[in-house]
Amino acid sequence: MNFFNKKIFFLVLILFGVGFYTYKWFAPSREKTQEQTIVISRGDLLQRVTIAGNIEALKTTLVTAPYDGYVQKIFVKIGDKVKSGDPLVSVSQTLQVTENVYPIRAPFPGTIVQVLRTEGEFIKQGDTNNYILRLDDMSKLFVQADVPEIDIVKIKKGQEAIIKASPILDRSYKGVVREISLASNQQASANNRSQAEYRVKLEVTAFDELLKPGMSTILDIIPDKRMDVLVLPHEYINKNDKGDYTVTMKDGSVRKIEIGLQNETMVEVTGGLKEGEVVRQIDFIGLGKDLNGVPSGRRKRH
Repeated sequence: MNFFNKKIFFLVLILFGVGFYTYKWFAPSREKTQEQTIVISRGDLLQRVTIAGNIEALKTTLVTAPYDGYVQKIFVKIGDKVKSGDPLVSVSQTLQVTENVYPIRAPFPGTIVQVLRTEGEFIKQGDTNNYILRLDDMSKLFVQADVPEIDIVKIKKGQEAIIKASPILDRSYKGVVREISLASNQQASANNRSQAEYRVKLEVTAFDELLKPGMSTILDIIPDKRMDVLVLPHEYINKNDKGDYTVTMKDGSVRKIEIGLQNETMVEVTGGLKEGEVVRQIDFIGLGKDLNGVPSGRRKRH
């Protein structure tokens, strides 16, 4: 081996050695720990059941023709407020009629939300697919939603809800559970197995003119909540083989704690910790099991 080749050989050997020891020093291992700390603080903890639904008016009626004929006159337009008994539309059997035709009148106070036919147009008796106009009583708004059977046991009348409509996600509306079906509505699932769902009706207790019947919504029903309590993310809590819940303090000591209400991200701490104390999350070591029974050393950092 000549002098030039020896220099290359030793240079490669040195670089290999440097790379190897760098990897050994910085690479994570089960003997090394990566720590993330958090200060115990107070907050509001909400349990949520999230489902989809649709906005409905208190009352809705579709005005159809009482017999086959023609739309003689439409007395209203979209957006008009009407009282009970106000004329809405008149229908005649012929356009050449000279006698007076009694109009169809509003059965209840409300707002004209749709006008689908024009004067002179032929219409068929009782055709709900091609109705003349629609009247809604929007003095109250409701949401109809189907709740999976796994969640229906958590839902009770009077529970609060947070409602978001798909077209106006920057606003939230308040709601209350008013009705819960006692029988399920069988729905076919993706694997062709039937999944029981229960119809739930919620009243929107505060709304504005942007919220309209027919809008799709996402609901967060609140089965339970704790206000101004000590809270801690799931990933900082371990469950050992005895079933005890523990946390690792900043100094490395392990402390047993008591927990209360939980949601998908946070846990209420009811005993064993004080506000302002610091706990740490340790990855890559087996300190027991988390709240789901998964060894903490396998847990991913959030």
